[in-house]
Amino acid sequence: MTGLTYVLTHPGFRAVKVGYTTMKSRRLEYFIRRGWQPYRTLLLATHTMARDVEQATLFELRFRLHVPPYLTEKDMSYSGWSETSSVGLIRPEDVWNVVCEQGAAAFLSPTIGRAPDGRRGNGGTPPRRVPGDTAAYSPIAKKQAALEQTSAARPSEEQS
Repeated sequence: MTGLTYVLTHPGFRAVKVGYTTMKSRRLEYFIRRGWQPYRTLLLATHTMARDVEQATLFELRFRLHVPPYLTEKDMSYSGWSETSSVGLIRPEDVWNVVCEQGAAAFLSPTIGRAPDGRRGNGGTPPRRVPGDTAAYSPIAKKQAALEQTSAARPSEEQS
């Protein structure tokens, strides 16, 4: 089943929201009825990929760009408030650029075929990092690291 990662804007709240849904869901209609306007949508092969892109985008916004959630549960009594950001802090096109970057990363990831690990259902926050989460280094990266370590351990000819 295909999935959508979307970016919405709300002129009244001056907010931008990122989320995901399936093609059969009426989630976008739900938000449109409440004043949200579609900015852009990214069609992905599965709803799991769409959710992964949404989660990676939220991680990028919250922890790398330091853009906090904007609306509260009280402001938005329907679901989705934690995925909002102020347009005063980040423009919708910038959020869309992050979605596209994360979508490309998900599409090119070597872990697409893996089964879900079950740790993503934790209330919309990024998953906990545990040893073994990252893929093994490629042989080329291992060789490069070994070369860098041996060259750093040897004194250079200039120091002699």
